[in-house]
Amino acid sequence: MENTTETETKTKLVTFLDPIGRTILGEQASCDTKFGVKNPVILHVVSDNQGRMSVQLLPLFFREFLADKTEDVIFYYNCENITKTNLESLDFRLQAQYNQLFNKSNLFVPPTGETPSEKPEKIVNLFEE
Repeated sequence: MENTTETETKTKLVTFLDPIGRTILGEQASCDTKFGVKNPVILHVVSDNQGRMSVQLLPLFFREFLADKTEDVIFYYNCENITKTNLESLDFRLQAQYNQLFNKSNLFVPPTGETPSEKPEKIVNLFEE
């Protein structure tokens, strides 16, 4: 039996270009007349002044806006408006970043400043007075 960590790292991501040329990653959700992609993100490459590049994954829709923060979002694309790739697998770091972004156990802090309902059992003081 596989554990959750192994299952999460084996998420099969599809990669394609959307109609305006952005690189999109996500889990393929359907193969009907529309191309369904669950939890799509934009692959955004950022370069600093020293010429180093870093990759950011930006969700197309932030789960913080959903009533159920663990719900998946599916976008449907017209197949004739996107450019699909033949990529079979991606670097494990990119896969891990995607999995962490959509980890169902992530806690979201309410905007009112309230703490989540799960409170630590014991408070640990780092500095003695």
